[in-house]
Amino acid sequence: MCYSYLCRIVHIGINLDVSRTTESEGLSVAMVLCAISDDKSLSLFRSIANSSDSTSVGHQPIDESRISMSYINLTPNQYYSRINRLRSMGLINRRKARYSLSSLGRILYETQNTIDIAIQNRWKLVTLDSLESAFTEEGMPFEDRNKYVNALLGDRVEIKNILLHSYVKK
Repeated sequence: MCYSYLCRIVHIGINLDVSRTTESEGLSVAMVLCAISDDKSLSLFRSIANSSDSTSVGHQPIDESRISMSYINLTPNQYYSRINRLRSMGLINRRKARYSLSSLGRILYETQNTIDIAIQNRWKLVTLDSLESAFTEEGMPFEDRNKYVNALLGDRVEIKNILLHSYVKK
């Protein structure tokens, strides 16, 4: 397995300051992200999400047999290990040999999609950062920032809202 050092530490149960645990579940952001941190685990997670009805991501459970281990290039041991990790983190549910995303899994899936969109538009984000750095210490006026964000990221509502909302908070 090719996990980052942090993920290996989290999986063996060492609690670091970077992994804030919730009081009720003993989960942390780092632990949940580590569950999908490698390409194969992420592919498996996405397969479960994408194999359900496209209008209700994660709501329609899929048969375990429909997820092809060979498509994701997993051995049976790797497959079941990753499935168990996703289940133990509360990202997927299993009922009668059928997997579906849990509520937490759906939130993580949508967040991961937003990250994908941001990565696809990275050069636009770099351009926005360059424009902002040209302004004085007071920063870019909100009206100008709004204009640039709309011009650069016109149809990307997910990341536009994040960028404009976070700017108002400052």
